[in-house]
Amino acid sequence: MGINWRWLLAGLFLYLCLLVAYLPASQVVSRISLPDNVRVGNVQGTLWQGEVDRVIVNNIPVNQLSWDVSPWALFTGQLAVKLDAGNMRDAASIAFNGPVSVSLLDFQAVSAEDFLLYLPVDRVLSEVQLPLPVNAGGRFRVNIEDLAYSAQGCDQMMAYGDWLNARVAGTQGPIELGTFSAQIRCQDEQIVINVEEPNAFGLSMRASARQDFSGLSVKGQFRPDPSLPQEVHEAALFFGRPDANGYTQFEL
Repeated sequence: MGINWRWLLAGLFLYLCLLVAYLPASQVVSRISLPDNVRVGNVQGTLWQGEVDRVIVNNIPVNQLSWDVSPWALFTGQLAVKLDAGNMRDAASIAFNGPVSVSLLDFQAVSAEDFLLYLPVDRVLSEVQLPLPVNAGGRFRVNIEDLAYSAQGCDQMMAYGDWLNARVAGTQGPIELGTFSAQIRCQDEQIVINVEEPNAFGLSMRASARQDFSGLSVKGQFRPDPSLPQEVHEAALFFGRPDANGYTQFEL
């Protein structure tokens, strides 16, 4: 009785598909050489759908990171992943949710749409070199409507950000500032943030920095609301005298 090679090849192909489909993600992660600044916790699930209880990057933890890979996108040359991490209601944790796509021909080509990100303000400020020390609290919320990133850097981005429950340290305790809203985009190989009124500080500002957050440049004006504590108005004088409209100009 001869061997039916078609059935044999079909069975082998099915076996390989099942092997890849149910390959435990932990087996793959344990064999990958990760950078020294990256640590991965307990991994569960498969390459296509799974979860890790904690990922630490540069001592910054991301908890309960899960992924869901679309196998159909692979036929278009894209690795499309739905990511979900953290607790959106926990102001002290990093959290994000949304789809991300990576080109299989160029792993530096990343795109995203409708991606929601929450970041604790104190963690962000600890990673950015500011010209003046700032002790602030609250939470950043960034809604990325459209992002295209390549080896050359940020090609396109349209996002909107909010500083929720903004507060800064005062001599008598935290000073509540409410919410600040901004538009974020890429321009001339830089990340540009525009803040407009209304807000409690009467702030309008344009900030730009290189994509590694170096070369920070800030220019704008502010007029603190009369309801803010007197120490805020006194501190504002360090930036100069207000103009005829009550605004103080600044540039960093």
